[in-house]
Amino acid sequence: MKISTYNFYNTEAISTIKLNEFIKKCFEQTDSVIKYFKKLKTDKLEEYLLAFQKRLKTETKDSNYNLSIFNLKEIEKNLTILHNYPEIEETMIKFICKLLNLPEDLATSKEEFNLVYFNIRKAEGSLSYYRVKAIEDLLGKEECTKLYKQIVELLIKEMKELESREQPEDPMQVTRIDSRKLVLDQYEKLGVGNFTLGIYDDYKEIYRFDKCIVHEVLKDFNDPDIAYLCSCYLRDSPSNNEGYIVHMRKTQTLHHAKFCDEFYWNNYVHPDAEQPSLEFVENMGKNKEE
Repeated sequence: MKISTYNFYNTEAISTIKLNEFIKKCFEQTDSVIKYFKKLKTDKLEEYLLAFQKRLKTETKDSNYNLSIFNLKEIEKNLTILHNYPEIEETMIKFICKLLNLPEDLATSKEEFNLVYFNIRKAEGSLSYYRVKAIEDLLGKEECTKLYKQIVELLIKEMKELESREQPEDPMQVTRIDSRKLVLDQYEKLGVGNFTLGIYDDYKEIYRFDKCIVHEVLKDFNDPDIAYLCSCYLRDSPSNNEGYIVHMRKTQTLHHAKFCDEFYWNNYVHPDAEQPSLEFVENMGKNKEE
C-alpha cells in the first residue's frame, strides 16, 4: 500500500462563481426537498415552509440587499414549487449573500465573483442544515430523521434520472487514477481538508479525513445528528452506489468521530470490498516504516 498525507485545509482559498447560477443551484436543491416533503407530508407543507422561513429570518433580520439586481426569471425557470413563495425566495437570497460575505451595496449579480471557498460551502451547507432543521422543528428529531431519509432516497432517484453518464465498455478497466488526480488537485486548490490517502491498487483506496470543510462549515451549530443528515447522508445511503462502477462507503464521519473513513473501490474488480478496520485507518501513515 502506498500512503501519503496531505495538509490542504485552507480557510482563505478562493473560488470563482457566477452568483446567479449559484443562487439558482441553491434554489433548485431547496425546491427538490420541498417537493418531496410535500409528496410525503402534504398536510404539513405550509407549516414546514413557515418553520424554514423562520430559521432563515433569524440570520437575515439585519440584512439589506438590493434584490432587484437578481435575474429571478432565470433563477426560477426549473422550479416546481418554490417560485410560489416569493418571500422565502427573497429571504434565501439575503441569507446566501450574507454567508458569502457580499457587500450590501452590491450593484450587480451578473459578473463572476472571486470568493472565499469556505464561505461558498458555508452558504450551501447552512441552507441545507436549515432545510432539515425545519423538519425537526416541526416533527421532532426521530420523525425528522425517518422522513428526511425518505426524502434523500427520492433525491437520489431524481439525480440518477437526470444524469447522462456514458458507461464504459469494460467496467473492469475503470481505475481511480484520473479521478484521484482530479480530487487531489481540487482539494489543494480549494483547501478542502487534511487527510491521509492509502492506495491499495489502481481500483481501491481509502481516505482518512482528519479535517474536512464539510464538517467545519457546520460544526458551530453543535448539532452533529442534523449536520450529518444534511451534508453526508445522501452519499452514504447504500442506494447511492447502485448502478455505479466505483462505490464509496464510510462507517463514521467527523460530525460524530475524530476522523472520517472514506473508502472507494471498483465494485467489478473488488466485489463488495471489505471496509478497512477503523484501527487500521486511524493509524494509517503514522508508522514511519510505512
